[in-house]
Amino acid sequence: MTQSSACTQAQRDQAIAWLLRLRETPTDPALRQAFTAWLTADPAHPDAYREAEAQWAWMEPFTRQSFAARDAALRYRAARNDVRRRRPAIWATAATVLLGLGWAVFSPQGWYGWSSTYSAGKGQRLTVTLSDDSHLELNTDTEVRVRYNRNRRHVDLVRGEAFFEVRHDTTRPFSVTAGNLTVRDIGTAFDVYQQPGRVSVAVQEGKVEMAGGQQRRELSAGEQLAYDSDDRFVAAGQTDIAAATAWRRGQLLFRGRPLGEVMAEIGRYHDVVIRLRDPKLAGLRVNGNFRTEQLDNLLNAVATLLPVKIKRLGEREIVVEASDKL
Repeated sequence: MTQSSACTQAQRDQAIAWLLRLRETPTDPALRQAFTAWLTADPAHPDAYREAEAQWAWMEPFTRQSFAARDAALRYRAARNDVRRRRPAIWATAATVLLGLGWAVFSPQGWYGWSSTYSAGKGQRLTVTLSDDSHLELNTDTEVRVRYNRNRRHVDLVRGEAFFEVRHDTTRPFSVTAGNLTVRDIGTAFDVYQQPGRVSVAVQEGKVEMAGGQQRRELSAGEQLAYDSDDRFVAAGQTDIAAATAWRRGQLLFRGRPLGEVMAEIGRYHDVVIRLRDPKLAGLRVNGNFRTEQLDNLLNAVATLLPVKIKRLGEREIVVEASDKL
């Protein structure tokens, strides 16, 4: 099962309670009105209720089977001859037991665990608080898949870049996989950026262990390292943590970065294609601090700093070419 929202456990418990009440008395208008009010009280409530419904659908076949936990619970129901009067209580008790078992199995602390996918589109950022109070910040055009269970916490960085603030727990290791690299938390705040041909890691606080192939490296606060597609550890492109994590403040911070890399970074945040007319321009060095959302201002600033000029060939195509100053 997957879950697409960051609902709290309290909200899930409320959703289960509403599910049981509505199944017992589905035609009660006052109950329906109260349920609608609960749904609209918080944007997370509809997601929590959908999760409860999905869990019910998955567990419902077991209500007709005999197993120890279910049978023990149902033995406590009132012994009545009227089956029609007895059925709501039977279903409520069975549902309570089964959904309780379901959450024990599929909750973030359960045996099987809990999984979810989060994504941020072009030019967007997303902050997610996980069930253990760890935090993820997703940069533009980023997707992650989170999987928690009672033994481990794991994130797959499908694409893009994410910053992790991890609540350390020695009993449940936290790891991130990006390409062929696995990053293990050792009490940390760190950034992982999956680029074409390499994965870069920058540590802001604490330590991480990077594992690729048969090689391992340990990084401490202030250090950066990359792992390339040839399964080698190489120097990271950025020179300091402030530059590597400036995106969290809506900024791009370049300190002597080649123009080719700068244009590629700018292109991540906007739905445009940026080309260099002459490959020789790629080696020009850029220094400056720019706002990610201001494309025209950003490009004009680059044209002011360097002997280049910007040409728009359409809404989504931009060409950078040498100016007369070069």
